[in-house]
Amino acid sequence: MKRFSILLVLIFAAMTATQAQHVFNKGDLALNAGVGIPHSYGFVPTINVSGEYGAIPTGDIGLVSFGGLAEFQLGMHNDFYYGNEAFPRIFFGARAAWHVHAFESDVWDAYAGAGLGIGISGKSQDYSGFTSVEPDIFVGGRWMFAEKMGLFAELGYTGFSSIKFGITFGL
Repeated sequence: MKRFSILLVLIFAAMTATQAQHVFNKGDLALNAGVGIPHSYGFVPTINVSGEYGAIPTGDIGLVSFGGLAEFQLGMHNDFYYGNEAFPRIFFGARAAWHVHAFESDVWDAYAGAGLGIGISGKSQDYSGFTSVEPDIFVGGRWMFAEKMGLFAELGYTGFSSIKFGITFGL
């Protein structure tokens, strides 16, 4: 009977520990690197890097994270006035996300968030360039196929992209 009681306690402790497991927790740092499909100025893919830090637990339902996004695109003019000409664009912004902890998984992370940044378009031959304020509104997810490595995808109006995907690293 004593062995059975010890076994029950160990099983209960293991179940409790596994239920508290999530991909992204308070104090975690995640870095993403990927490519994106732009929502304006041509079809040349964007190159993006983002990072986030798990900061504020919201009970059993989630976690709020804060971070940033940098994105580069070789934009393209395709019109009568400017002709067909490439010009560089870069985006820097801050973002916050809410990670859903309502379901138990140690390989999947679902999140949604918003942010704001500055888009800078470079000067080309017939184009003076400009700076603009750009929104960053997104939903996304991660699949961690290894302990500190996985894949991510985001959909929304994020910097210069509508869709982003790539590799993610947990630190």
